[in-house]
Amino acid sequence: MRYRIKELHGSVVIKIDGRAREDEAARARRGLSAFLRRPGVRAILYLAGLHEIGVPELGVLDAIRQEVKAQGGTLRLCALRDDLRARFDRNPFLQVYELYHDIESSLSGMPDLPLKRSA
Repeated sequence: MRYRIKELHGSVVIKIDGRAREDEAARARRGLSAFLRRPGVRAILYLAGLHEIGVPELGVLDAIRQEVKAQGGTLRLCALRDDLRARFDRNPFLQVYELYHDIESSLSGMPDLPLKRSA
């Protein structure tokens, strides 16, 4: 998988594409931790380039979800292909994810980050 990361309106947008390898969840944890280990992180996963949702891909999504949850943050998924979105809608175990059509709708209503205080 390939990860492209950018900041947009105070949120971390991670574009994910390609196919996951068996060890992809560990790779994602290592590669994305610097961006996700922020108190109250607001993360959006842009998944238009995701071709399938198998066990390795679900492992990546769960690793990211756990890190965001540990930081008290918000995670949203967007731009899923229709066939993949239908799998999320049908499977009750996948309904822990908030799904949006695009980045703009993902950003709307995103809670504000707590103010940073300098020491």
